[in-house]
Order: sequence, then C-alpha cells, then structure tokens
Amino acid sequence: MEIAHILVKKLNGTISVEEQKFFENWFKESNENRNLFLRLQSLHNKGEKISKVDDIDIESAWTNVLGASKTKKNKIITHLLQLSKYAAIFVGLISVAVWYWQTTLPEPQELINEDSITLQLDNGEIQPISTEKIQTITNSAGKILGIQNGIQLNYLNNSEINKLSYNVLTVPYGKTFKLILSDSTTVYLNAGSSLKYPVKFINGQNRQVFLTGEGYFDVYKDKKHPFIVTNGTMDVRVLGTKFNISAYPEDKEINTVLVEGSVSLYHNQAEYKTETSSLLEPNHQASWNRLNDNVTIKTVDTDIYTSWITGKLVIKKMPFKNIIQKLERHYKVSINNTYEQLNNQEFTATFDIESIEDVLATFSLETPFEFTKIENHIEIYKSKNENKMPMK
Repeated sequence: MEIAHILVKKLNGTISVEEQKFFENWFKESNENRNLFLRLQSLHNKGEKISKVDDIDIESAWTNVLGASKTKKNKIITHLLQLSKYAAIFVGLISVAVWYWQTTLPEPQELINEDSITLQLDNGEIQPISTEKIQTITNSAGKILGIQNGIQLNYLNNSEINKLSYNVLTVPYGKTFKLILSDSTTVYLNAGSSLKYPVKFINGQNRQVFLTGEGYFDVYKDKKHPFIVTNGTMDVRVLGTKFNISAYPEDKEINTVLVEGSVSLYHNQAEYKTETSSLLEPNHQASWNRLNDNVTIKTVDTDIYTSWITGKLVIKKMPFKNIIQKLERHYKVSINNTYEQLNNQEFTATFDIESIEDVLATFSLETPFEFTKIENHIEIYKSKNENKMPMK
C-alpha cells in the first residue's frame, strides 16, 4: 500500500478496515510519522484539499522540489507552502520525500509524544495536554478558551469568544478524557478517539460536533438548538439526553446506545426529517452499517457499553476477535492471534484494575491458550499442553 493514498483516505474519513490497520502501524513507528500526519491533519482542518493523488506526476514534482533546494532555505519553505495549495502535488511529495518535509517544514512548537493527548486550536497549532497540569487554554488572540485540570477540559468560561471556531481533541490508545463544552454538555472520549467541536456554540445555530472513535455524551437540554453528532455518513440528533457512540474507522458499523431520552439517526447527506430518520429509545442500540446505511435496533444492557467511563472493561458474549480490538485500545498494545479457532470463541467478563497479562490469563482459564508479551506486542498461540480442557 502507498502511504500517501492511505493518509488521504484517513483525513477524508474513507479509510477501509485493512487500510486503517496499515495506517496505525505506520503511525506508531515513530514520532516523525506521528508529527507529519498531525501537520497534514492541521492543513486539512484549515480547508486544504488533500486529495486527487492519482492526478499527479510524482517524479516531476520531486524534480521541481530538488531544483528549489538550490535556493536559500526561506525560499524553499515559501515554495513548499505554495505547493501545499495544490492537493495533488502536496500528497505526492509525501510518498517520495517524507524526510524532505521533515527537514524543511516548521516543526511543531513542542515535540509531541505518541502517548500524548493533543489539542488542536483553530489556527492549526497542536498542543500536548499533560494530565498532571492545571492550565488555561487560549487562542492566538490570547482570549481564554477553557481551563484544563488533569483529565478534564472545561469550556464554560469563555464569554469573550463571539465567533464560530473549532478545537480538536485527540486521545491516544490507553487513555480517556473528559470535556465540558460551552453549553454544559459533558463528553467522555475513549481511547483512540477524537472530537472536533466549537469552542463556543453560537446562538441560532445547531450544536454540531464531529466524532471519530468512541464517546459518551450527556447533552444539556436546549430545544432551540439541537445537538448533532456527526460520524462518517451518520448524524445523531438530540435535544438533551445521555448516549454512547462507537464509531471507530476500522469498525464496519457505527453503534449508538441510548441511556436516557431519545435520539434520531439519519444520513447526513439528506435533510433531517422525523419521518425518514430512525428513532432510538432508552436501553436500545442502533447499529448503522457503513456499507449500505442500513440500521438495525435491538435491546441491550447499557452498562456494557458505558462502563469504560469509570475505567471498567465489560464484555458479554463477545467473540475473541472483537475483544482483541478492545484490549488493544484499552491497554495500548498490539495483539497477533495465531490461534484461529479462538477468534469466534465468546467470552463474558468484567475487568477493572487488572493488567493485560491478568486479563489474558483469565480468558485462558476458560479456553486454554498461551501468550508472550514483548514490550507492547503480544503473540497468542495454541496451548502446547494437551491435557488441558478442550475448547467448548
């Protein structure tokens, strides 16, 4: 796979399950890869169209860049920034000259570790968020946006803001974070998730946010300003309620679980109409198929889907192949299961403070298997002890 194409699809939200895995491996390889993608994401969020990879002559674009390198460095930077206006050339350079970008484009103000929670401001600046700090978050004009205290960021006291602008909060694997938006809506973001949201909701406009990954929303009731969560092709529209959305790019379905109130689900390319949207009632889950936009609704135990807010990992009759995804996000590990028969085996369990080793050991008591762990990578394989209980 060519990384340029993968990055474009990631930024545009059209990445497939296989491509998402490829992207995650590339993203985790180094801080350089992480910072490069964050820079691209910054330009994308500011309106640069990063697309049309197939339309370019990569070799010609690279020759032009090499020619520019003979001039002074400031001219090189200027030339590259001009090139960034042309989406095809910009992306083509990534595939043949990643190292060149890294040495000529301005570095972020602070090197961002891959384990950092990050906040992207409306001007594209990306700041790492330390959960050990208490700090005031300001925009480029020095106006207060919010107050961050540990794993919480509060936007309630930003009365000086009077125009629509967005921040993007990104949470890596192994961590969670809490947001209090300007209307008092509370959002919990799960591991491997991001939320784009207005710094301040504007009177007369819908309260719209954009979710990638998983989030739990406790929405402040405001009948005049519907709250809309956009994820992929689906919108969830509410007035005031509590619900959980799981919309990881690699998942085939977007799952919405309603705890209180009511929500409507509809395709965001169509005008919202009550008669054509799907209404969800409390204690129900709606699964939105990304391929055909079909919705299936069933009754569920909401605690299973919201327990992650308190740090718990609740699993009920879940196939092991799906459990692996949850473990990778929750514990920030990569897992390779070579015991294929284990994939469809279902488990039920609840974990709290257990380590990943404890969790796997618990599963192996019910269905024997062995595993090794080297740093953050885990290999699972069939048990060599033939005297153990066979798989059910």
